[in-house]
Amino acid sequence: MSETAVGTGHKRTWSDVTSIEGFLRFHSDTQPDAPAATFDGRTFSYGQIGDRTNRIANGLAAEGVRLGERVAIIDKNDHGTLEILIGARKLGAIEVAINWRLAPPEMSYIINDAEAKILFVHQDFADKLAAITADTTTVRKIIFFGSHPDHESFETWLARQDATDPGHTSDPDEIALLLYTSGTTGRPKGTMLANRNILAFIHAAAEAFGTRPDGVHLICIPLFHVGGLVWSLFAMAQGNHVVGMREFDPDALIAAVPHYGVTHGMMVPAVIQMLLSRPAARSADFSTLQGITYGGSSISEKVLLDALATFKCGLYGMYGATELSFGLTMLPPSDHDAESRPELLRSVGKPLPGTTIKIVDPATLIELGEQEVGEIWVMSPQRALGYWKRPEDTAQTLRVDGWYRSGDLGYIKDGYLYLNDRLNDMVVSGGENVYPAEIERVLYEHPDVSEAAVFGVPDETWGEVARAAVVLTKQSTLTQAELIGFLRERLAGYKCPKHIDFVDALPRTPSGKVQRYVLREPYWAGRSRRIN
Repeated sequence: MSETAVGTGHKRTWSDVTSIEGFLRFHSDTQPDAPAATFDGRTFSYGQIGDRTNRIANGLAAEGVRLGERVAIIDKNDHGTLEILIGARKLGAIEVAINWRLAPPEMSYIINDAEAKILFVHQDFADKLAAITADTTTVRKIIFFGSHPDHESFETWLARQDATDPGHTSDPDEIALLLYTSGTTGRPKGTMLANRNILAFIHAAAEAFGTRPDGVHLICIPLFHVGGLVWSLFAMAQGNHVVGMREFDPDALIAAVPHYGVTHGMMVPAVIQMLLSRPAARSADFSTLQGITYGGSSISEKVLLDALATFKCGLYGMYGATELSFGLTMLPPSDHDAESRPELLRSVGKPLPGTTIKIVDPATLIELGEQEVGEIWVMSPQRALGYWKRPEDTAQTLRVDGWYRSGDLGYIKDGYLYLNDRLNDMVVSGGENVYPAEIERVLYEHPDVSEAAVFGVPDETWGEVARAAVVLTKQSTLTQAELIGFLRERLAGYKCPKHIDFVDALPRTPSGKVQRYVLREPYWAGRSRRIN
């Protein structure tokens, strides 16, 4: 029976589908004319994407790609990433979406590590192609989005393929996505997500967020990131319309909301801050918005309250990880109440259905009690199969007993999870644990502070001390001494940074996370140990 067939006494719905490619098949059969995805003003319906992904699957098969093999893509947000993902799945192959902001040697490393057989590249990266492929060893063919004198164009290649569905329906335990982590330390690792992992998130999110058949989801997170890609799959699983931005442009995003009737958005806090800083946001028509989900880094109460007042829709806080198929907790709009329960604005919410969280002492591995700070461990059907060709890393992080070690520090109070910091970002000063996120929250309370990051630097007396990098608001005349004094009124002395650097911008990963290691590196350079 096909994934769209009608069984005895039960008409199948999207929630009965058991694979990524099955969602597209279902909706291309049941609502072929409904809009599926819009990028750069080009809209393809579910029927059109169904046809195009059939051609991709048959084209890959003709190029010799087989079940379980990988194909790679280097492109900014566009139809191609979603189409190649689904087309590959219709064959049983696996897409690897590469972070296009990486340097050519870093891209080459991922292509070789994934053993990608076909490489799709957008013409925007033509000038880097020679450097990218100089060290690649597994790629048999390069296909271009746009034109290139030496390589076939994607649309030409697509047009000559058979449009018949090859008919592969993947197993729930089959690897569906190979997503490489951002690699803030060391080499990127390929996270293997099976159909069942991704579907576990989709169903849990549908239960927690609710669903609607005519939803319009704005995607401004890169599609090489779990947030952008899996949230797009969540939208398409329901047969919703995905509206994507090739690159983030705050004014274009603001204009897109009323133009497309956007109902939902997934954003990192840095994007929300940039939107709120635009004059156009104060007069824009956000009446179609029903919910904005935020996550990926810390967000201040000041920004949350401004977002509530400006967007006038529900806010959903989320905490997640690539290894957990994206989100694992949710703070619903009802908990964004600054008057009755302001402390919840600092929480990331409660676990999604099917997910269990516990707090563990990272040294003893003993479970801790209420409000005790330790490492966050997660048990969930969303958990990845492991890391590609990394058995030791898999064993360390994705334990054989089913628990995932997040590497994040936090605590639980009244069932709500609160984040303190990354385990490796914690500063030990004079024997006291200092959590950068705690200091950052206080920094954000100052009206002149736009962005802040706290990190540990060596100190001859205390071993380590906290130091801060701060981006001030325009026209601010705030001094270092004044800001340190502000902190000393609100924090214990040992927590307060001795130095604050005023900077123009904070270094961030493509997903918006602050790269504390970049700020920390100059102070630890030349030292054999990164802890005193």
